[in-house]
Amino acid sequence: MKILILVASCRTPPYDALERAQRETWDSVSVPGVETHFYHCTDLESMIPCFLEATEPSFEWDHDFIFRTNSSSYVDKARLLEHAETLPRERCYQGVDGDGFASGSGFFISPDVEEMLRLNSSGRYHDEAPLLTIARANPELIEDVAIGLCLARRGVTVTPGARREDYWLLHFQSQFYGLPLDEKILDAYHVRCKGDGIDRTKDVEAMRAVHEIKIGAR
Repeated sequence: MKILILVASCRTPPYDALERAQRETWDSVSVPGVETHFYHCTDLESMIPCFLEATEPSFEWDHDFIFRTNSSSYVDKARLLEHAETLPRERCYQGVDGDGFASGSGFFISPDVEEMLRLNSSGRYHDEAPLLTIARANPELIEDVAIGLCLARRGVTVTPGARREDYWLLHFQSQFYGLPLDEKILDAYHVRCKGDGIDRTKDVEAMRAVHEIKIGAR
């Protein structure tokens, strides 16, 4: 089993600090069969073309799934690999269902689904990629919604079974209701670290807290 993790990022603040935190925490852990590639967008409009460009190297590295995530996520590579073993090898499009699309915080796609997004009916990419066509016709759609719409038109719906934890929700529940935090964090392959508001330092704080829990249990 091989997984390519694609991380949507940006070189400008505050995203550069988030990427640095990801590289220093979960991506510092080497797991055989898992590779990580950070790709950089300039704004919301560039996210779809950047995503499609980022998939190009994946054809040079044999893989069973892509896991596309963002700069506010913590990914446990070993747990991710375990979860991927349970997924269908074809027509797989799995993430937290946002009413017809998989949340952009983290989703799996199998290689055949990848091709549905990249290649037109004649097997070519470039400007005729189905996902780009959808985006041009619906410029108001953000990336994850556009991907869901593109795949729905090809009969692919969100594969059930995604598991994602939210660090700050767990932290609140632990502080005010005494509910366990560590147990759920340890079991998670994907933890959303985004805090409320525009203070992205909370994302970094959460990422490092999750990493301490994960590393401390080893």
